[in-house]
Amino acid sequence: MIDTESVAEIEAAAYRAWPARETVEYDGWQLRFADGFSRRGNSVYPARRSALSHDEKLDWCRSWYLDRGAPLIVRQTPASEAGLDRVLSGAGFTLEGRTVVMTADLGEMRGPADNLPAVPGSEWWDAAAELWQIPQQRRAGWRGIIERIDHPAAFVQRSGSDGPQAAGLAVVVGEWLGLFEIIVRDDLRRSGVGGSITRLLMGWGRHAGARRAFLQVVEDNEPAIALYTALGFAPAYTYWYRRAPT
Repeated sequence: MIDTESVAEIEAAAYRAWPARETVEYDGWQLRFADGFSRRGNSVYPARRSALSHDEKLDWCRSWYLDRGAPLIVRQTPASEAGLDRVLSGAGFTLEGRTVVMTADLGEMRGPADNLPAVPGSEWWDAAAELWQIPQQRRAGWRGIIERIDHPAAFVQRSGSDGPQAAGLAVVVGEWLGLFEIIVRDDLRRSGVGGSITRLLMGWGRHAGARRAFLQVVEDNEPAIALYTALGFAPAYTYWYRRAPT
């Protein structure tokens, strides 16, 4: 595992790569709203503590999300405000979404210079939406996040005669390459297609100037963790969410 300063650096890069529609800073906490799609885009990141009490801050945050028809969800990382997770647990906030952040050194990896699309085309949208099984009512929020990306990005998808097979995207923020939305159709897992598109995006990122890469994988997704480990990734830290009681 890595130190809290490095965690904060990766978190900052991830937030910049995955932009919410609204972002508000409140007394050391960052509130994000992205029309309900993805917990990262619709939660509070308590980066630091300041003068206000937890009760006062949580009440204000709960009201802010209520105005947007959304629940209060607080993201927790090793770099979050110390002691807050105990406070949230004691107040009945439920634990969900435990996720491992993995990192890799891109080293001397080389990849394509310019043959990955910088914006998603219709084939990518269709393939990714089908593979992720994104409900129609949530697609506007999903598309909004991706369309707001304002850093160098690359999109890749694979399809065959039997339909979409895999998709993913990558974003370069400074020296970091963030890998997002990597998905492989269930019947093609362990076939090599997931590793193929991930290596392609890693090579593109190295050519685009990134030196290190990060990605997020659900803690109990052992096949994905095994795949990324084989590609040179190692666990860096775990994050999770606390959802306010209704």
